[in-house]
Amino acid sequence: MMTYLTQPWKPRLLSLLQKQHLLTDKNSGLTLIEGLVAILIVSAVTTAITPMMFLSVATRIQNRRSEQALQLAHGQIDQIRVLMEQGINDQTVIDRQLPPLAGENNVNDVGPPTGIFNNLLSTNSSCNDLTDLGQLSPNQAFPVDVNGDCEIDFYMQTFRTNEVTAVLNNSNNSIEVPIVFRMGVRVYYRNADFGNLETDQASLVMTTGEGQQRTRPLASLFTVMAQGDTTLSLDRYRIFLTDEVRP
Repeated sequence: MMTYLTQPWKPRLLSLLQKQHLLTDKNSGLTLIEGLVAILIVSAVTTAITPMMFLSVATRIQNRRSEQALQLAHGQIDQIRVLMEQGINDQTVIDRQLPPLAGENNVNDVGPPTGIFNNLLSTNSSCNDLTDLGQLSPNQAFPVDVNGDCEIDFYMQTFRTNEVTAVLNNSNNSIEVPIVFRMGVRVYYRNADFGNLETDQASLVMTTGEGQQRTRPLASLFTVMAQGDTTLSLDRYRIFLTDEVRP
């Protein structure tokens, strides 16, 4: 009779493997401490990133507003430049379409607007009430709607200084027309704090808030306007330049 030898190590090995498998099943997944650590890490990363996101969005919005304000200022200047190039010989055009005349000799000395002229300039003809710039005073700003929703988007201040005129004769009578002058345009945002406004242009710095938009113009432009198709244009321009360099 043959006798088979048993292998006692096999049952012990199987038992050990089963115990390790049970231990692995019991320890699988995250513990409470591991979960809390993960939450803390996510919170720290979110806290660090969120301010930068707000900063980026606010700065981008501010730059967009400044771009729109600059386009408005250029548009106003171009409109007056076209009038001057066409030649002004009508008193109605002088009274109604030119910016108001400021008394200061230096365009930079004209102060910020202290009041609002409540006629809206809009791209929507149904709510466009501003048709006469002659009603304005140099220390007033008028509201502007740029997207046609009849809501105020900006406030614009426009004026002219250092004006040199000449008397021109037409078929009916003689009128005194501006030959050359300096023109200024300042554009403020709709949340402008009237009574505390300044004339220096707002600095486009990175910000999470409104920055200097409440007190300073987003765009500030100055230029010289002249009409050169009259017999007195050259003489009046010389006078203008003389007044410019005079102390």
